[in-house]
Amino acid sequence: MSDSSVTEVKPHDKVLLIEVCKRTLNDISTRALIDEVYTAAGQYPKKPIVLDLSRVKFAPSVALGSLVQLSKSFQIDGRRVVLVSVDRRLRDSIRVTRLDKILEIHGTVEDFISAA
Repeated sequence: MSDSSVTEVKPHDKVLLIEVCKRTLNDISTRALIDEVYTAAGQYPKKPIVLDLSRVKFAPSVALGSLVQLSKSFQIDGRRVVLVSVDRRLRDSIRVTRLDKILEIHGTVEDFISAA
């Protein structure tokens, strides 16, 4: 990961695994996250996109909305966007805003793969 990168693509056979490397998703890092996901997705077509949010401790509503838009844009192309290793507080924010009805969340990458 370069100093300006928000994400790091991790090797995986079955999915495009993208680790989010920021603790907070502010406006700038959220825009970079979206750009980096689209770039990586273009390099690994057809694979489900798994965002590892284990390092993220805070994401304001704008960041959560961007994740919803990202998920919906890939759904149009028949691709899934899955969130894994979501911090409890962040998961609570997602539940309170009812975005858990839109965003696909699994405990781990392995949980997602076994459920798929």
